Amino acid sequence: MNKKTDLNDESTVTKVIDEVADGINDAGPVFSAEDEPKKDSNGKEAVRYLLWGLLSVIVNFGTFYTLYHVFKANYQVANLIAWFLGVQAGFWVDRIIVFRHKSDAALREMLAFYGTRILTFLIESATLWVGISLLSAGGTGSKIVGQILAIGGNYILSKFFIFKNK
Repeated sequence: MNKKTDLNDESTVTKVIDEVADGINDAGPVFSAEDEPKKDSNGKEAVRYLLWGLLSVIVNFGTFYTLYHVFKANYQVANLIAWFLGVQAGFWVDRIIVFRHKSDAALREMLAFYGTRILTFLIESATLWVGISLLSAGGTGSKIVGQILAIGGNYILSKFFIFKNK
């Protein structure tokens, strides 16, 4: 039990930490110091959108679930609040991480971002209305279907209208 360890021997934990650090270093920086952003392939951009976009989905869905199921708010009110918070999270993630967009017009871009999100909000609201009010389906399942429809539309609108690099 009082066995001394040699400080020069690498432990398993140290090896794992070194391997993770190497992987992070190989991945490259998220925030580049370059003036001109690198042009990524559409595939890499789409993967980043899906992976990082989960953050806004979690904010949106978590807020909706909490307001609708826990606080028993009306589903449309819960959806509106969830939409607003999810769009705000999505704007910053998309601008900085997904599309790596640089400009001095963040407020103008945010207004355009919200403007395009209104369309997908209406699609999601209609999906909730059809699912809950007409089909008597659960709010959670209807929200998932609405989110899937919104994600596809949001990517196209963000890529081609909001964060297009000139």
